[in-house]
Amino acid sequence: MQVIKSLYLFFTASALVYVTKFDSYGIYLFIATLWVIAGFIEDFQRTAIWSIVIFMTGFAVMRMVNIATNGVPSSFYLGMFISEVVIILIGIKLLK
Repeated sequence: MQVIKSLYLFFTASALVYVTKFDSYGIYLFIATLWVIAGFIEDFQRTAIWSIVIFMTGFAVMRMVNIATNGVPSSFYLGMFISEVVIILIGIKLLK
């Protein structure tokens, strides 16, 4: 289970860096760095996974509000929403 948690943290951090595309989102890069560090330090993993669940829930809620106000988005943004929900569900499963 430890390896799965570490992989989850690494892949989520990589996805966040990819989505921000190294644009001027220093806070996102900082958060992604903390997630990678938590992949190596077992004591931080639970906190890091909680932060991923909360972080992605915020994005998913914003997308749901956007869908409710503007209608169904393009396939890219719909895919992003589905990915965020999957990441949330995996995080919740790892926390149990």
